Amino acid sequence: MNIPTEHGPRAQRGAAAGALALLTVVGCASVQPDARFPEVRDMARERLESNIIWNRDSEQDRLAREAVRRLLQQELTAQAAVQVALLNNRKLQADYQSLGIAQADLVEAGLLENPVFSYTWYTGHAGTITEASVVQDFVSLVSLSARKKVGEAAAQRVALQVANNVIDLARQVQGQYFTIVGDGQALELARQVVTATEAAAELSQRQRSAGNLSRRDQSVQQAFYAQMLLESAQAEAQLASDRERLNRLMGVWGEDTAWSIPSRLPAVPDTLPPLEQVEARAVSQRLDLAAAKKEADAAAQALNLTRQLRYLGPLGIGVAYKREPDLGSFVGPTVVLGLPIFNQHQATVARAESELKRSQERVAALAIDVRSEARQARTRVVTAHEMVHHYRSVMLPLQQTIVSETLKFYNGMLVGVYELLLAKQAQVQTARQYVAANKEFWLAWTDLELALGGKIALPSPPEADKKPAPSMTPASTETEPASEPHQHGDEPT
Repeated sequence: MNIPTEHGPRAQRGAAAGALALLTVVGCASVQPDARFPEVRDMARERLESNIIWNRDSEQDRLAREAVRRLLQQELTAQAAVQVALLNNRKLQADYQSLGIAQADLVEAGLLENPVFSYTWYTGHAGTITEASVVQDFVSLVSLSARKKVGEAAAQRVALQVANNVIDLARQVQGQYFTIVGDGQALELARQVVTATEAAAELSQRQRSAGNLSRRDQSVQQAFYAQMLLESAQAEAQLASDRERLNRLMGVWGEDTAWSIPSRLPAVPDTLPPLEQVEARAVSQRLDLAAAKKEADAAAQALNLTRQLRYLGPLGIGVAYKREPDLGSFVGPTVVLGLPIFNQHQATVARAESELKRSQERVAALAIDVRSEARQARTRVVTAHEMVHHYRSVMLPLQQTIVSETLKFYNGMLVGVYELLLAKQAQVQTARQYVAANKEFWLAWTDLELALGGKIALPSPPEADKKPAPSMTPASTETEPASEPHQHGDEPT
C-alpha cells in the first residue's frame, strides 16, 4: 500500500533515519560469556568449601596453576585433591564454555530480527521506475519479552547443570582418594602377610631337608606363600590403576603425578550425625533436580509462546518508496502478512506439548531417584559404620587375644611356630578386612554427600584409631591398624 505525497524525499530520509536508529539500538547488545559463572562459583563454594576458576588466560589463572603445583608437592589430603581437580580438570573447563553458549543464546533471544531491504528498478522507453522498501518482522518484536523468559530459564538450567558437574567431579575425586589410601593401607598389611608366609615357607624347607616335616605339609606352606605373593602383586597393580584414575580426574601428567598420600585412612567417628529427613534435604539441595525443573519451566514458557503466535505467519511492517519518471516519488507504509491457510503450526504446538510433558516426567522420575538414592546412601553409611564398630570392638580384640594366648603356648613349647604364625596371619587378615570396612565407610559417606547435594559435618574421630597397625612380629601385642587422627573434611584447601 503506497500513499502519494508531495514530500517524498523528506519522508524517505525520515524513514531511513528511523530504521538506522532501530538498528543502532538493537545492535548495542553484547555477549559476556562469563556472566553466569559467579552463580556457579557461589553454588560450588557453598556445597564444597572449595574454589573454582574459569581459565581465561588471566593473572588469576597463573596463580591457580601455582596453587595446584604447591598442593601436589605436599602430602595430598582429600580436600586438596578435590581442589586440584576443580582448578585443573580440563573437562570441567570445557563445561564452563557451556555457560558462554547459554549466555549467547540468551542475548540472541533478546534481539530483533534484522529488517529486510529490497530494491527494484524497471527500465523502459519512458524512463526508469525505482522501488525500494525496508520491512521489519513484527512477530519478533511482539514475542521479544516471551523469548527472553525462555532464554533466561534455559541459561539458568545450564548454570545449574554446570554447577552439578562441579559437585559430581568433587565427589568422584574424593571417593577415588579414599579408594587409593585404603588400597595402600591394605597393601601394607598384605606385604606383612607375605613376609610371614615367606618365613614359614623357608622354615618348612629346612625342616623338610632335616626330615622333620612331610612333603605334604611343606607343600601347604609353599602354596600359601605363593598365593600371598599373587595377592600382593594384584594389590600393587590395583593401586597403580587407581592412582592413574585419580590423575585423570585431577588433570595432572608428567612430574605432577608423583604426588604422595597418607599411609592410612581417616579415622571413622564413633557416632554419626543426625541423618533424618535425608529425602527432603536431597530434594531441596540437588542441583541436577533444580536443573531439570528449570528445563521444565523453559518448556512451559516455550509452549505458551508457541500457542500465542501459532496463527501469526510472517508479519512485516515497514516503509516503501517508489519513483516514476512522470508521476514523481511515492512513500508510504508497507505490510507483509503470511496467511495461516495450510500451516497453522499444529505440529509445532504438538511438539512443544510433548517436550513439556517429557520434561515434567523427567523431573518426576529424577525426584523419585533422588529420594531413593538418599535413603540408599544413608543405609549404606549406617551399615558401614556398624561394621567398622564391630571390627573395632569385637573382631580385632578377639584376634589379639588369640595371638597373645598362642604366644604364651609357644613360649611354653605347647604349640609350634606354625601355629603362632598362623594366628598372626589371621590377625592381619582381620586387620585387612577392617581397613576394607573403613574404606567402604568413606566411600559410602562420599556417596551420601553426593546424594544430598552438599557436605555433612562429622563428629571427632575416636582416640582408639590412633594406635599403630599390627605387625607380623611374633612378640607384637598391637590390636588395630592405625588411622589418621584428623576427621574427614577438615583438611586445608
